[in-house]
Amino acid sequence: MSLKDMMARRVARYADRRDDWTVFGLETELDPRYARSQRRYVGASGSLEHEEQNSVEPVAFTMSVQTMPVGHKIPTHCHETEETFFILEGECIVNVFHEGETIALKLGKWDLVSVPPFVYHDIHNAGTIPCPVQTLLSKPKPDRPHYQDPRLLEIQARTHTN
Repeated sequence: MSLKDMMARRVARYADRRDDWTVFGLETELDPRYARSQRRYVGASGSLEHEEQNSVEPVAFTMSVQTMPVGHKIPTHCHETEETFFILEGECIVNVFHEGETIALKLGKWDLVSVPPFVYHDIHNAGTIPCPVQTLLSKPKPDRPHYQDPRLLEIQARTHTN
C-alpha cells in the first residue's frame, strides 16, 4: 500500500462528519436534557457498537466531539478505561465521584480533565453557549458506559446488540 493510500484512511475531515443526535438516544429516552450530538473522528467511542464506517480505525484510543446544548448534561457513568474531556468552547462542570467523595471541577475553553478508569462522573453545560467537548477513551474498542442510574442500565440492556 502506498503512503498516499495509507494516509487517506487516517484522515477525518470536519466536512465529512455529521452531528449524530441519535447516538445517545437511550439516555434521552430517560431525560431530554441528556440530548447531545457526537461527531466521531477515531473509532466509535464507547457509545456505539464498533462498526463505525466514517472514522479513522482506532489503534490505541477513540476520539469524538460531543456538543451539549446549554443546560444539558451527560449522565453519571464510568468506563473501564480512562476518559479525557477537553473543552473546546463554553463552560462545563464535571462532577467526579469516588469512595464517598465528590469534587466539582469548573472547566472552560481549552481546559482538560482526565477521569481514571471506573471512577463515576457527569458533565453539565453550565455556560451560556453550546459546549463542544473533545472526548477520548484510552482503548480502541471500549465497553459501553456503566451508568449509575439503574433505569439507564435497563434501557441500555434493552437496546444493546452484539
